[in-house]
Amino acid sequence: MERLGHYLLRGRISLPGESATEVYEGQDIRTGIEVLAFKPLEGEPPRLSIPHALSWIDREEDAWIAEIPVGAVQTSWLAGRVEVARLVQWVKQLLGVLKQAQDHDIPVGHIIPELIWARGSRVWLGGVGVANPQQKWDFAGLLNTVRVIAGDAYPALPWREALENYVTGQLEYAALMEQLEAAAVTLPPVSVASPVVAAPSEPAPEPPPSRPATSKSLKVQVSEPAAPRPMPSPPRRIRIEERLEPPFEVIEPAPASRRAFLWWLLLIPSVLLVGGMGLWLRSRVPSSGSTSVYPVEFRLQPSGPTASIVVLEIPEGSKMPLNTEIARLPGRVDFDKPGIYRIRVRVQGRAPVESLIEVPNPGGVTISLR
Repeated sequence: MERLGHYLLRGRISLPGESATEVYEGQDIRTGIEVLAFKPLEGEPPRLSIPHALSWIDREEDAWIAEIPVGAVQTSWLAGRVEVARLVQWVKQLLGVLKQAQDHDIPVGHIIPELIWARGSRVWLGGVGVANPQQKWDFAGLLNTVRVIAGDAYPALPWREALENYVTGQLEYAALMEQLEAAAVTLPPVSVASPVVAAPSEPAPEPPPSRPATSKSLKVQVSEPAAPRPMPSPPRRIRIEERLEPPFEVIEPAPASRRAFLWWLLLIPSVLLVGGMGLWLRSRVPSSGSTSVYPVEFRLQPSGPTASIVVLEIPEGSKMPLNTEIARLPGRVDFDKPGIYRIRVRVQGRAPVESLIEVPNPGGVTISLR
């Protein structure tokens, strides 16, 4: 993964046509917040006050960094699986972004499903303020995005023709919004349930990751274990009993034998000392054929449901299988190399969520279900 300051960049989002700007998904390694990085861009990112537009939070080298709301997912993942009532809400919000961008002369160069992030009934558009030489406001991209997200339901949408006429300039904004409002009244309400993954550590002081209490969330929290206190070993006592007189007759050795005897007395401790040092040094050197394992304990709070874990990216030298379920949680997961791993956690009834963890991690990882 490419590193940009304290941001790790992973997958590149392909923009349509010929664009000098590249977009990357990434994550703040300090807080775990998901971000989008647009580069190369000059100057400082604009301060936006447009609802449903991703906020610019940082500039790193020649890149602008936008924060993705906690728990939001790309609408491209939901293509063809969105209720019509929810789609109406999203379209109204995206039209509002374009209308305010026009009113304030702010460019919106590209609108594609990969730059739109959704959570429940709300969506956010990334890249507001990034210019594109081919068009200043991508109305055609908005229409194509609605087609992709709606899937097979698009031809039957009662407001489809009105949206197409608005994009081609044949219908006013107010008239289109009236049709969308009327469609929203006649449709049944939709339930709001989206997955949320929080950072492996506490949130940064920037825009806080606290979000509406109606959403379900997974919070990955790393805790450090308390260091065990060493137990003092009891003192060892040695009792020496000495007789005044030996129980046997003392015979003085011959002078030559005495010298040999003294030589052996000096040689034996030296041999024992050298041998002991060799054994100690050998115990300090790890065996080249041994395989190291770095266990990490995963916990679920509250207990009850189970989850699965998939490794998406690995540090250099690791041979962990990618995009394959490696374990069921809660429980212990063994990693083969230290470093930063990107994982995906899936809980029944929630969309998969991703996070970064660091191995080794003696404190373990806690996944909180909200």
